[in-house]
Amino acid sequence: MQRMGQASIAAAAAALTLIAGCGGDDGAGSGTVQIFVEPEDTIPEGLEPGTGEENIQDGWKVTYDRFLVTIGNVRAARSDAEETLSDPSVFVLDLKNAPATRYVIAEFEGVSAVRWDRFGFDLPNAREGAKTLAPTTEDDVAFMVENGYSVFFEGSIEKEGGESCPPEGECVPAEEVRFSWGLSAGTSFDDCATEDELPGFSVPTGGAIAVKPTIHGDHWFFNNITAGVEITKRYAQYIADCDLDGDGETTIEELKQVNVADVFGQEYNLAGAPGLETAYDYVVAQARTLGDFQGDGECPRRALLP
Repeated sequence: MQRMGQASIAAAAAALTLIAGCGGDDGAGSGTVQIFVEPEDTIPEGLEPGTGEENIQDGWKVTYDRFLVTIGNVRAARSDAEETLSDPSVFVLDLKNAPATRYVIAEFEGVSAVRWDRFGFDLPNAREGAKTLAPTTEDDVAFMVENGYSVFFEGSIEKEGGESCPPEGECVPAEEVRFSWGLSAGTSFDDCATEDELPGFSVPTGGAIAVKPTIHGDHWFFNNITAGVEITKRYAQYIADCDLDGDGETTIEELKQVNVADVFGQEYNLAGAPGLETAYDYVVAQARTLGDFQGDGECPRRALLP
């Protein structure tokens, strides 16, 4: 996956401190847990065309102009004890313009300095009561709540000599195709583990651990629907091909009119989400995989949220 930024977390210490539930000490001392929300670099930096593992394989360049997510309800537990941590707060966050220190959405003090091997969080559909942190605006929150979105993103794909080849009709020149997609794809993510498959996180005695739900910006370009380790290639041609009226923008309504088989060819394996009928179904299915952990770690236990 795309490299993750190495921003310092020191300036985040002023974040609101929350109380850990059902705490204990186990004689191991205690420490602090800070929950950071971090965007993968694909969100602020976009994706480049090329043949590399993280490039768009069919020659399109991807740029995001706006990227909002709804995130929260963080929780942690230990399989060897009854201790739990939880904070039900939900935030709308602007990931395109995330601060260098990232967003701290929860902080727990006096946490037993042991391994907490169960961690989870939600990307829910936005509801009244959602909070935010600067530079995200109240208008961003109102927009997400009004529409009940878990994620909203807009931007464009660009390719010199690019074409749009709709399922019915002739190919036409299309060197830039825009998109502006809001999705109500609320999903919970649990059993999070690092890229090295270490579950949860360890709290250092007298210190702090940064726990980072990480939101990726490239999943709707994947040629499969991931449930674990992301072994995949990335393609963007389907976005151009779903521009049915040829106006240079592919809309949600157009995605809903295009059958999966008409734009996703042999280079795709969509067995990970059976029952997909339209291109819109594909995008929603990918939106339900966005929640990762500590950069490229996975949260394989997922459930739909209302």
